[in-house]
Amino acid sequence: MTEQTHYPVRVGALGGRYVIGKLGNMRKDRDWLVQATDDDRIIVQADGAIGVFDVSGANGRLCTTGGYFPHLAIARPFEFPRDFVRAALEIAHPMDSETHACGVIMQNTVRVIR
Repeated sequence: MTEQTHYPVRVGALGGRYVIGKLGNMRKDRDWLVQATDDDRIIVQADGAIGVFDVSGANGRLCTTGGYFPHLAIARPFEFPRDFVRAALEIAHPMDSETHACGVIMQNTVRVIR
């Protein structure tokens, strides 16, 4: 199987930013919602999957058996493709920014509880 080298992006109706692609052994493309955290990591969520990596693209973890934050606890080490990481970093909302759409205000930074 050849690795995907181009990852298109899109913006959702409420301002969410997505990278479209297959990761791991997925059969078809998924829309990965990109979220920055306040500890320099990027969380990507899709239908039934979730992953996290740091801004350098290293220390990645991916869970393809569930798409919620608790599933990160069972996520396995995963090396995210460089082009996927680059696309995610390019479209991630700036830290502490807000998105206003349809009368809804959304904070774009995930706060990590220590």
